[in-house]
Amino acid sequence: MCLLGTLLSASIAIKSGFAVDTGVPDDTNNRAKNLMRMNCGARVECVTRDGRPAFVPVGGEQKDASAAALIMDDDTLSFPLHDGKTSLIITLPRTFLIERFAFVNENAAACGDVKVEVSNYRLAANDRRWISAAANVSFTAKRFFQLRMAGVEAKYVKLSFHVEKQGRLAALALYGDQTLHAYAARQNHVTQAASTVADARPATAGRIEELLNFNFANSYAQAHVVYVSSGKLARAGRMIDDDALTAFGFAASDPHPTVILELPKMQRLHRVSVVYKMGLAHLEVYLLNEFPKNVGELGNLKSLASVFDRHGSGKAAVDFDPQNARYVALRWTSESSAAAEAFEVAEIAAFGQVPLSLLDLSELPDLFADNSVASHSPGEGGPDFSNSLGTLADPPANPPVIHEVSP
Repeated sequence: MCLLGTLLSASIAIKSGFAVDTGVPDDTNNRAKNLMRMNCGARVECVTRDGRPAFVPVGGEQKDASAAALIMDDDTLSFPLHDGKTSLIITLPRTFLIERFAFVNENAAACGDVKVEVSNYRLAANDRRWISAAANVSFTAKRFFQLRMAGVEAKYVKLSFHVEKQGRLAALALYGDQTLHAYAARQNHVTQAASTVADARPATAGRIEELLNFNFANSYAQAHVVYVSSGKLARAGRMIDDDALTAFGFAASDPHPTVILELPKMQRLHRVSVVYKMGLAHLEVYLLNEFPKNVGELGNLKSLASVFDRHGSGKAAVDFDPQNARYVALRWTSESSAAAEAFEVAEIAAFGQVPLSLLDLSELPDLFADNSVASHSPGEGGPDFSNSLGTLADPPANPPVIHEVSP
């Protein structure tokens, strides 16, 4: 236990900047897959201040209505953090080595601190056998929060928020030994089959719990950024790397920051969302079947939607009737009268509905992992915390689950 606490304390680091030191080298994009996603088979349970727990189903369109918003692969969706204590218990599909935890404190409004605890066994929210990975870490005045940890082994993660000033939580993320490359290799059939299934079965058909919004504009879906109006194209993958804390910066002199994404094949989409630098901005969204012959004239084409971020919230989302597209283009015009500053885009998503039967939610071991990223099985490589965490070496006798009542 002492060894665990020492290693964790020595390895914790907090990042609050936007596309500043996020633990990702300047010349690369994030390589890790966010494990706190429904498309990985993750589940979330919320224990609020009134002590009422609620498990959230895999599918559906809960969006902002519940904690499911935090794991639905859309970083523009959020969940309210009220004054007092709120606990979230995340169930991962298998045991992982965890290295990094992150979230977005929308508008940097919420003030308070968070405690991270882990276990390899299902425990009640108030069980004393939860192992502390980080305690009372402040997120006050930080829009982008990140916590780096040693290779902590866990299947269950408990997040306890003590909130002094309420706000909204978004883009909940947990990164470990699972890579984007490995996930893409396992889910390659999704991009190949999804459009065929969508054409044969309308999005409105079937039970909603059998469908899941799948982000086709991401590295794990084998999408690519093929054009940016300024900045280094080699770094543009930061906009689709499953990490809201890494961002791509356009040149400060660029009057119309523009990005074009190429999907691996034609897909049937119904929603586009994006997280970017806070500030007043006008966004045009385009769905294209072919790469435009003259990108400079993109503004002359009829856009799918036009969004004006009147509150400068740094996020936008557009829902529309399902339609096919191979390219997704976004074009901004700043409405600020202040001196020009570099415009940054953190994460872009383009959603289509996919039957859950197409997804591999089992999270099998990382057989296709990048050679540059170490892959470990539980208990192999890194410190052995198995007895402390309650693995088969020291199985706990679980009492009936009693949910913690928040003050």
